[in-house]
Amino acid sequence: MDPATLEAPCPFCTLSDPDSNYVVKHIALYHPEIDERFGANGGKNAIHLNQAPSNRQQHLPVNEGNRHSRKYAHRPHGCGERVSDTKLPTHFDLRSAEEIAHESEAYSQPAVSGSLIARKPSRLDDYDDLDNVQYLHAPLAESLSKKGKPTQEVPKEKRPQSPSNIALTVKKLGRSELGPYAHEKQMPSWLRKLLERGAKITESNTVAPDGTPRRHRLMENETADVIPVLVRLCEQDKSVQRAFFCSPKVRQVSKMPKEGGFCGYRNIQMLISYIQECGVPGHERFPDTLPTILQIQEMIEDAWDKGFNSIGRIETGGIRGTRKYIGTPEVRCEAKSIGGTKDMQAHDILFMCIANYFRQACSLDANEKVFLTNLPPIYFQHEGHSLTIIGFEIRDNGSANLVVLDPMFKPSSAVKQLIGTRAVPADPIRILKGYRRGATYLKKYKIFEILKAIMRTSPNVIITGTPGVGKTVHCEQLAQDTGLRHLSINQVAKDRDCFEAYDEELETWVVDEDKLLDAVEDEMLQGGLLIDWHACDLFPKSWIDLVVVLRCPSTSLLYDRLSSRGYKQAKLQENLDAEIFGVLFEEAREAFDEEVVVELTSEKDDDVEENCARISTWISSWRANQNINTN
Repeated sequence: MDPATLEAPCPFCTLSDPDSNYVVKHIALYHPEIDERFGANGGKNAIHLNQAPSNRQQHLPVNEGNRHSRKYAHRPHGCGERVSDTKLPTHFDLRSAEEIAHESEAYSQPAVSGSLIARKPSRLDDYDDLDNVQYLHAPLAESLSKKGKPTQEVPKEKRPQSPSNIALTVKKLGRSELGPYAHEKQMPSWLRKLLERGAKITESNTVAPDGTPRRHRLMENETADVIPVLVRLCEQDKSVQRAFFCSPKVRQVSKMPKEGGFCGYRNIQMLISYIQECGVPGHERFPDTLPTILQIQEMIEDAWDKGFNSIGRIETGGIRGTRKYIGTPEVRCEAKSIGGTKDMQAHDILFMCIANYFRQACSLDANEKVFLTNLPPIYFQHEGHSLTIIGFEIRDNGSANLVVLDPMFKPSSAVKQLIGTRAVPADPIRILKGYRRGATYLKKYKIFEILKAIMRTSPNVIITGTPGVGKTVHCEQLAQDTGLRHLSINQVAKDRDCFEAYDEELETWVVDEDKLLDAVEDEMLQGGLLIDWHACDLFPKSWIDLVVVLRCPSTSLLYDRLSSRGYKQAKLQENLDAEIFGVLFEEAREAFDEEVVVELTSEKDDDVEENCARISTWISSWRANQNINTN
């Protein structure tokens, strides 16, 4: 029998769940007056729920040391995920908020003249048990709620160590980090079939603004246009002083019934929905629907094979076909670890980091109450769960909230009824509660991780080639023409001591590539660089937008240039051979997609002028396309 279909009912209400232990906890929490009649053991002995037939594992081993001794119980009916006992009350609060929103009347009256009309909210205390009580440090709250720039500096975030720094300390993670199925080799066959089937797909035909027909495919667990609804609700909520939201094109992705703990993958799908809908670099890799959980597992395993954060495989033991939890190391774009300091708690620092993230895309000189930006959403991880941050609120009492999409919950019927309409909800606070996470929720955790996709406004261009082909001349000219910054990797290696040895025969220093990458990573992620170096294959593809390989076909001319530098015969001959056989061009084509690699001749002054003009035109086009895509 399919283990997912076995249900243990609550004898006092309509709830049922495959895990009888969960039903017992439900009785203790929601029917305490009945539970007390049965003494200390509650209804467990009297009702004999544990005798319900079940092929599922009733008790997980908890003796992996103190840090792994967490007990898990199944979450409510249809979810299938396990949650630690200590988090059950919070989960029930959020589930209750979702149900309230489902029951809430979606609207009370139509909008008048396109404006939003809000009924006076009920008392804040009635709804804000999860959201309030935490107050921002005064300078930041004032800067975000009034005109002017933030005056308080955000404590420096802890940057993840590079593989070279942590290789000696890597150890396999356990149940505390990877969840209750940390040691399984393969998920059950019924679950794999469920994930392979995926959610139900609906297709519809629409007409684009230009009159062309367009066919849309939407998964049952994906909902578009949720963020515009939340923006309207925040506008109507009188307790909100200011709010900031990411791109409205992000889709809310929820878990399927009975799939279990795949929240990390669902958050990845929400990030990918932004990439797809905004057409940012990389969107061509996701041409149709969102990748499935199993496909994302394959992508992560493939990235490990290619050396991207490969310690993840050591820590997890591999994730292909399993139910192991994943976090920011597996989906890393720019992962930051946030912990408390002597003066500030972790959630205070988190609020400040998120506030500054949205602040970069807004002008607080404007009088708007709610800012809708084109920023990507943020992957957010705390112990045992991950969410997608789509916004940030400042309340009129000085408190703050994160606005999140939680893959555990699907959009309520109240939200769905507001999509695509101008209707006015009767009580926006009730609907918003399920999307808010305030200090009461966050202060239970001491460490957070956030993952931000860096959206560069200017490209990174590598100007590469053998010594003597004119890399520096091109970079200096392009820096004047385009405003991009010339970054000499040779100079960086010298200034930051990125050498590991000296080659006596070739009279050259051997660069420590890991140390070099660490040295330039922050600058690369910001973009706007002309990277001047004789090699390009060590840089991650995601850092580079164009690779220009300069060539000097005249070996006699190149020989004269190298000789004038005082190169000894061995070094001179090695560089000549590399140029004759096109070694650097082949390396570039192997390391990067063919369409971003271009080969240009560099022998005469006219070549330099012509090459710089072509590259400048490409840079202008890149900037224009980026502008269109993000707007």
